[in-house]
Amino acid sequence: MVARKLNSMISAHPTLSRGKGVSGTSTYTHHHRPLIVILDRSSDLATPIQHSSTYQALIDDLLTHNANRVEFTVQPEDKDSNTDNRRRSRRPPPPVLKKYDLDADEDPFYSTYKFSPFPEAIESNGLELQEVSEREAQVKSKTSSETAPAPTADPSLPSDLASAVDSLPVLLERKKQLEVHTSILQAVMNQVAERDVPIFYELEHNLASGSYKSDLSKAKIEVTTLIKDPNKGSVNDKIRLIMIYCLNTSAPSSDIDEMLLTLKQAMLSIAGSDGLSNDTKQKLESGFKALAYLKRLRSMQMMPMDNNMEVSMSSSTSTNTSDVFSSFMARAQNQATGLLAKATEKVSDMFGKTHKFYATRVVENLCEMKPNTEDDSFLYLDPKIAKGEVNVSQLNRGMRGQVKEVMVFMVGGGCYAEYQNLQMVSSSASGGGTTSGLLGGRSVSYGCTELVNPEQFMAHLAELG
Repeated sequence: MVARKLNSMISAHPTLSRGKGVSGTSTYTHHHRPLIVILDRSSDLATPIQHSSTYQALIDDLLTHNANRVEFTVQPEDKDSNTDNRRRSRRPPPPVLKKYDLDADEDPFYSTYKFSPFPEAIESNGLELQEVSEREAQVKSKTSSETAPAPTADPSLPSDLASAVDSLPVLLERKKQLEVHTSILQAVMNQVAERDVPIFYELEHNLASGSYKSDLSKAKIEVTTLIKDPNKGSVNDKIRLIMIYCLNTSAPSSDIDEMLLTLKQAMLSIAGSDGLSNDTKQKLESGFKALAYLKRLRSMQMMPMDNNMEVSMSSSTSTNTSDVFSSFMARAQNQATGLLAKATEKVSDMFGKTHKFYATRVVENLCEMKPNTEDDSFLYLDPKIAKGEVNVSQLNRGMRGQVKEVMVFMVGGGCYAEYQNLQMVSSSASGGGTTSGLLGGRSVSYGCTELVNPEQFMAHLAELG
């Protein structure tokens, strides 16, 4: 319905319907017209729920993030507590709320590493901060060692000194930006370590990739073991895991009900005599409603069961993952910024893996015009054709021309993980090893009805349940 209405609007447009621009020249040639891919969220309910591994997606998942503003609390050091007696007599200082605005256009580090695996962002932050600090020290040393008067616009100043003075403000601004990311990385790492996110990440992606297709009993055991562990994950982490199990396996509903009961008993055991807190009760109730909705979809056979993602290794990381991560660990141990070095090994499994989500696979198949894929089954509309609808099976693929620009729109809740997956997988496929947003040399744009984090999407499912 959405696609047909959009196609009618484009066809009826006074200039686009003729394929002419304002100047009368063709806006897009036959072989280089954009491809608009419209997808429905119901085709892939798992992606917005899964845990992620990239820097920006983890910020959105683990911290408070809205309209590019990230908020989190930090526990300041008590500088006055120098003795054991003072530590016992003084209360710890209250947490401090930090707020930062993230703008990729103004922040080179964020622009470069927002799509990167989290350990890579940590390592790069440490290296760049060290480099900038060294350059700052060199500039200050040079200016303090010179016998010339205070810096002015005097052209008689030595050229190297003038250059050093001019570069200092830029270095200080760059250092400030990097220190902001150090704080954000620390906050994300706190959550990663506290909730054991990598364990959930790996198990969810193994379920989604079909690793347990031939051994559902093993999948049930591993999921149940994790949700019973009081030291692993939050309530929502465990509910999300059960949802992924529900969405990506053919396990009977009785198994899902058994897992929910196990989760509730585990939470009661943790709470002890105090009973469940109101917050935990609300999360459990909301999660149970969301899972009731998913089970209803399964019973009506309205849920696709073959959306298993493809897993590959990025060419830029597959051959040297262990060496790079070992180097990262060594540097983390010595960083003055203290990025929870003892917890960094927990995220090693996140490094270097690229998971192709449903939307990415669909876009690739459509762009490459692969037979026996969505390219055969999807509705294909062309505003230049009178009837609009095209029978792809009767159309010579060689006549359709190459796709240079792709616009992907998700009807329903979209997420950073899906957006980034289109960029990351496409850039690795093109061999560039960068996050330029090119799918094999094609420009890819992404839009959605609403951009949501996992908890928000779970709340939407609960409302439907």
